[in-house]
Amino acid sequence: MLRLQPKHQKVNESLRAIRSQGARLLGPGSKISQNSKAKLIALYQTAQKQCVSEHSTIMQLLDNIQTVRQLRLKQRMADKLSRGSLMILLAQHAATLPLYVGYIEGHPPPLVGAIPRLNGEPINVGHFVAAFSEDIWILGEVKAHIPTAYGLEYSIRDIDDEVEEEGGMVAGTSGSTNNNNTLTTNNEKLLTVDSNKVIALPHYRADPRRHAHALFPKGAIVLALYPQTTCFYKGIVETPPCGPNDDYLIAFEDSTFSTGYSPTLPVPQFYVLTFRDVSSSTICAYFNKNKRKTLSPETKETSSTSST
Repeated sequence: MLRLQPKHQKVNESLRAIRSQGARLLGPGSKISQNSKAKLIALYQTAQKQCVSEHSTIMQLLDNIQTVRQLRLKQRMADKLSRGSLMILLAQHAATLPLYVGYIEGHPPPLVGAIPRLNGEPINVGHFVAAFSEDIWILGEVKAHIPTAYGLEYSIRDIDDEVEEEGGMVAGTSGSTNNNNTLTTNNEKLLTVDSNKVIALPHYRADPRRHAHALFPKGAIVLALYPQTTCFYKGIVETPPCGPNDDYLIAFEDSTFSTGYSPTLPVPQFYVLTFRDVSSSTICAYFNKNKRKTLSPETKETSSTSST
């Protein structure tokens, strides 16, 4: 902020100089000479440079803020969290995802809103992803890249990892693997997932008022995080966000309803992704297996109250 204030003052000074010069040139009976026109153009050019400098400083500050938020998130998630606390933390992280602020010209880059990453571009370590494991898309974090003869695989930590401990040690041998491409090491259960079964979550929210084309339209088929879980399911966009802080309204595929879809539920931009069909389970089928619990009504109420 100390770096930003003098830059903001220079912008205001440049704008005041433009207004003052313009008032003299456009006064009653005044004529604009070539010299006066050149001076005014020079003032506009100076103001433009000052605005660009201020914009760069603001963007750097926002990047620093996001870096601090990421560090705090990783610290919180390193602790043993209750399910309700985890849901609150994930909701807060989605709400504080930075808004993309671009220039007047040009288009948003990949990983802004609904814009996917470039094909072949590796996902950085530490970034959140949707990973297909055991017939379900789960929310995970990239821990490492694993080059293979056939391409790239990722070592993924399940965000909802519930590895049980016995006598202070993680169940299973540290550093051991099993038949499900799972490695247990350093008290973390890591999954090995092929790159075509990993989808990067966006790095920025898109502003519907400026970059509506960077959002999924009504009727789009998507993968979305079902509320109060850490699993992604197939759904249809019923209503895209109207403002930068608004959520999507998603109707999830669910055979327990006569229409084949659940009533619409709000899902933040951060957790709505391009659909990829790898024969994933429906909500009903997966919950019937009881592999991953949702919040009880009491816990949901507590979680909602705490988040407000």
